[in-house]
Amino acid sequence: MPLQLSNVSTTNPQQSALPAAQKNLGGKDVFLKLLVAQMKNQNPEKPQDATQMSSQLAQFNMVEQQISTNKYLSSMASKAGGANGASGLESASSSYLGHNVTVNQNTMNFTGTPLNFSTNLNTDAASSQILVRDSVGQLVRTINGGGLTQGNQKFSWNGLDDNGATVPSGTYSFEIKALDYQGQTIQANVQRSGLVDAVRMTQNGVQLAVAGVGVDASKVSEVRL
Repeated sequence: MPLQLSNVSTTNPQQSALPAAQKNLGGKDVFLKLLVAQMKNQNPEKPQDATQMSSQLAQFNMVEQQISTNKYLSSMASKAGGANGASGLESASSSYLGHNVTVNQNTMNFTGTPLNFSTNLNTDAASSQILVRDSVGQLVRTINGGGLTQGNQKFSWNGLDDNGATVPSGTYSFEIKALDYQGQTIQANVQRSGLVDAVRMTQNGVQLAVAGVGVDASKVSEVRL
């Protein structure tokens, strides 16, 4: 005769009726019940010492905080596992936070001060252009970059449009078009640098806040002290 699950539950109804949370002897509910029971059963002629009581209450508070912290860290780790894995958060936190980094990202926030960016060319460029677009993709500035040599090239945009007027504050994107001496396109990724002032968890994984603008940790190309 096959073993039935109902037969197992009837062998010890008290044990099966216990919720899973009550079986956890390390839970804060069990700790609190033990503390209350101790207070109820203390000798009236020798009440619990106030110092010991304060110490136990402090211990209870620490246990509660630790349980909450563990739940929060577990939640963060599970979210990080979606894209970069649990080690992604650890790597980003320890290696990037508080450091200056260079990231491959072509969007920046303009707040009235010039924006600096760069590119790294694998060959000399005979000509180049820098295109600046607003948040809706409208071209606001075209800059003639001229010839560029191989290696790292730095640029700066002062926030002026093609008419010489200062653009409103907001997010702008940059594109660098470069041609070699045969008229072939040269890859010129836009890079920007800044301080990592926060590490954020998103649905897509770990993001770094570099100078206030979010970027995927995978876009980091250089880390400096």
